[in-house]
Amino acid sequence: MASSDDTDTKAVGYWPKTSQKLDGVNLTFWSGPQSNKIPVQVINAFQKKTGAKVKLVTIPEVYENNSQSKITTGDVPDLAFWQPTRSMLTGLVAQGKLQKLDNAPFEKDYKKGIDDEAGLYKNTRYSIIISMPPTIGVYYNKEVFKAAGINEVPQNWNDFVATAQKIKDANLPNVGSPLYEMGGSQWGTQWAVQAQLAEAAKAGLWDRVNSGKEKFTDSHILDAITEYQSLFKRGLYNTDAGSAKDTAQEKALWEGNTAMIFGNASQFLGVTALANHDKSALDQRIGYFPVSKRGNYATLIPDGSNAVVAFKTKDAKREAAARQFLNFWMTDDYKAFIDEQNIISVKKNVDSPATVPQASLDMAKSIQHSVGAMQLEAIANPDLYVNLANMVNDTMTPQQVAQTTQDQFTQVAKAQGAKGF
Repeated sequence: MASSDDTDTKAVGYWPKTSQKLDGVNLTFWSGPQSNKIPVQVINAFQKKTGAKVKLVTIPEVYENNSQSKITTGDVPDLAFWQPTRSMLTGLVAQGKLQKLDNAPFEKDYKKGIDDEAGLYKNTRYSIIISMPPTIGVYYNKEVFKAAGINEVPQNWNDFVATAQKIKDANLPNVGSPLYEMGGSQWGTQWAVQAQLAEAAKAGLWDRVNSGKEKFTDSHILDAITEYQSLFKRGLYNTDAGSAKDTAQEKALWEGNTAMIFGNASQFLGVTALANHDKSALDQRIGYFPVSKRGNYATLIPDGSNAVVAFKTKDAKREAAARQFLNFWMTDDYKAFIDEQNIISVKKNVDSPATVPQASLDMAKSIQHSVGAMQLEAIANPDLYVNLANMVNDTMTPQQVAQTTQDQFTQVAKAQGAKGF
């Protein structure tokens, strides 16, 4: 049951002015290994302006699991990156761990749709969106497409599979496989399955799953899992898909050893690093397109680096300082932050850097024709990606993946007291 504190987020001073001095105040900020460089510039600027000290702590992977284990023991930070989805916020809100973050001074400055895409739980804001939420889509190597005689991007799932097959049949000398999976890192295995569910999600799939009226073992999800497995059986993926890591996947795309990867923004950040953040080189070589079963819906999945939560620490001064930090980040420092990160602005009054790659711009544009991913729409986030990685490694069948995932979902739903379970 969710906490029902009577915090007045409209009260004078609830959102402190960014310039307020905080000498002697020490804050802790948790991050996962993939995100621990993102807040460095903001932290340094905030410390210089306010006199506060902000300690950045990297929690090992799997970040969310290890963080929640620490939180359960009473070890909580002041601030943390957190996936701003229903499934990831539910537990922390139910335990009364998070500060309410409604009525922020910068809320009115968000671009259309950004402030209500994520971060809400039962109409209360518990996380602040600091960067553009990514969509699940396909990043592709334009040079490989050209070498295989492909002039247009796929317009639906069947086109996507046919394109992969055409690249395979072309036997290009440097292309190991048309598709590349990172089963060793596990977390990306779910993208190809979730992309196939976009139309079903738009038609209420996750509402039905949330109420127990539809299951992972029913045709919508099971068929998507089975279709994903068929791509491996057709030899469209890399032979080491079960052990390959995300870093190898990103390198393969950049170097043209593969044509396409299902990805989100964090994977593309890895590619941009390989390109030394050269916009011209990236625009020439790497593109992005959304794909779904019957068309080109993108699947929206805010990740852990898109939003920040503030914890209740029972120290009013630190709690206020945490809100001041968020206010500073999203106002005084926001332009410097996005310029340093070379990312798209989520604020209508702050221009994106001119150096943002076109693939990122296309990904952001796809939000206008997107539906929520499982993590955003479902009441629980079972280990679908782990189970799929097991399937990639031939230790589970599609039916076992679906049943295990459903069992996990049911367990969490029951613990939440959800109806239908």
